[in-house]
Amino acid sequence: MARPSKLLFTQFAALGVLAFLLGCDQAAAVKPTAMEAPDPFEADRRAVKFSEVASERGLNFSWPQQPRPMRSPEAFGCGCAAFDFNNDGWQDVLLVADPFPHLFQNDGKGRFTDVTDGSGLQTLHADWTGCAIGDYDGDGLLDILLTGFHQLALMKNQSAGRFENVTQDARLDSQNHEKWGASAGFMDLDRDGWLDLVVLNYVQFGPDSKQYCELHPGVKSGCPPQEYPPERGEIWRNNQRGGFDLVPEEQGMRSTSGVGLVLAFTDLDGDGLIDFYIGNDGVPADLLHNLGDMRFENLGVSSGLALGPDATPMAAMGADWNDFDRDGRLDLAVSNFDKRSFSVFQNEGGQFFSDAAHRTGVASLTRARLGFGTNWIDFDNNGWPDLAFVNGHVYDNVHELDSHATYRQPTLLLFNEEGRRFVDLTPQMPAQVARPMVGRGSASVDFDNDGAVDFLAVDFEGTPYLLHNETRSGNSWITIDLSAKSPNHFAYGARLVGKSGTHVWIGQVSPASSYLSSKDRRVHWGLGNVTQLDSLTIQWPSGKESIRHNVPVNQILQIDEGL
Repeated sequence: MARPSKLLFTQFAALGVLAFLLGCDQAAAVKPTAMEAPDPFEADRRAVKFSEVASERGLNFSWPQQPRPMRSPEAFGCGCAAFDFNNDGWQDVLLVADPFPHLFQNDGKGRFTDVTDGSGLQTLHADWTGCAIGDYDGDGLLDILLTGFHQLALMKNQSAGRFENVTQDARLDSQNHEKWGASAGFMDLDRDGWLDLVVLNYVQFGPDSKQYCELHPGVKSGCPPQEYPPERGEIWRNNQRGGFDLVPEEQGMRSTSGVGLVLAFTDLDGDGLIDFYIGNDGVPADLLHNLGDMRFENLGVSSGLALGPDATPMAAMGADWNDFDRDGRLDLAVSNFDKRSFSVFQNEGGQFFSDAAHRTGVASLTRARLGFGTNWIDFDNNGWPDLAFVNGHVYDNVHELDSHATYRQPTLLLFNEEGRRFVDLTPQMPAQVARPMVGRGSASVDFDNDGAVDFLAVDFEGTPYLLHNETRSGNSWITIDLSAKSPNHFAYGARLVGKSGTHVWIGQVSPASSYLSSKDRRVHWGLGNVTQLDSLTIQWPSGKESIRHNVPVNQILQIDEGL
């Protein structure tokens, strides 16, 4: 307990005399209270500033209101992507939508123009859900994969803002047109230099399936996934001839739970083989450990990632990897259904994770939210990754099921207090930042290349949500843009380690994350008061290692594997 000041003792002495003279027993009972310790993070939290700028920056689009009451296909929502489709160094935006996705080009000044017409995307009339971004054919241009309700499309980047539908030529069409596609991602899984493909699927649903449920007597709504047979995902091996071959289910996907929602890649054990987490809807999550030669073992249960903080299966809509406690190991954030807590799985090493949601306060902060898009973002570049969750219910009439629940919900911006606890900053944000929304997909992106990471999200019955990071903390930062040897030009799977004194930063090039979405592929680190990195080590997908010393900060650093 803190020691009271001399002034306090004088005041209490005076009160004692007054009590004696007046016979006031209550005054004698007054006791000094301990001085509260100052909050070391208060100023840092107050310095974080975002503004919502989608419309003023040219992202003029609106998702329509869905039919009422919403069935599961309508409630599923859609994703978005931040990627540089024309290699000009500025991140462009893809908004997944029905009847076709919309593409917005960044003009290099942080403003966007709708270039969908003439891109080839306007021909894709279907019910689209998710997207994945990657250079599948090794030509140095990022291509687009779209997942949808009984739809799949691979759009080859032909340059100059034009994309060609090559789904059938790539041998993807016949296998997937009857499946309900969810998240997907490109990654070199067999270390041959060519990007392979993982596509998650949800459940078996069609016109003869049960369309509505009564979760409360007399109230009709969409049905939970347990009402339908699960659908497992697929792994597709790049055949190096412009297409893909389906990897037999018994080599990995047969062991998964199905009902897949979100995909997030990582190299779990540092062996150079990329593993991946699959978040599922209401059944145990999966962690597919890469054994080589396109064979995988499911470590979901043994790793501790299968269940949420309440030891129950999660509705794992969103997921993203980062090192929140700065111990040099990548941790995993996962969103969840309302009344259940979101998770922050702390990497304990040895392929084992413990749930830190309760210890860090994430459990209590998220229990009243239904989370989708999930992204680690260092809001103020202090070196400690913060968390952004977009939220929104899947039942448009949820107030009839639960008087305390809401359909539209605000974003959660959780400030990381040096790995010990998280605090929600949303209440201190402007009204447009904190507005309730039908949140679905999201992506982290530095759209104006100023070193402060911004945030893109889908309001599924509204307009795009683009949070411009206006925090001016004075902290250092670095963004690393890798170019690898052909055919993996964009270095998917590369692992980076930065060091300054005893401080360590870790990152991996892997844009697939969040929910149905793809983020800025560049690796960004907030560096706090560091003035240079003593070393930057890159483990390239080819297996080559390169090290740079005395790396300057506050720059977008482009590194070519061949130089």
